[in-house]
Amino acid sequence: MVDENRHLPVIEDGLDDKAPACLPTNYVSNEEASLLASMRRLREKSMVVRRDLKDADPEDRTRLEAELEELREEWRTLAEGRERAYVNKMIALGHLPPDHPNK
Repeated sequence: MVDENRHLPVIEDGLDDKAPACLPTNYVSNEEASLLASMRRLREKSMVVRRDLKDADPEDRTRLEAELEELREEWRTLAEGRERAYVNKMIALGHLPPDHPNK
């Protein structure tokens, strides 16, 4: 027998900021979080190299430019990995079909 006096709480105003939410608005997988942290560290490194590049003499300038190019290539690799991680997450969550082509 079901107790008819039991009810779920009713939210009068659905637009209220205090309304409960079932899911987080953004979900980042562990793989994505790791890649984003690596990209953040890489960006900080490149900022230091660019700052040093402004005041560098011609000898150091070529070394720093080469280092900056290596950092850019590493960034591209991490960005591609982040895109793959995003697709994997969407497949796992059921938003994309399992046979979706992953770069």
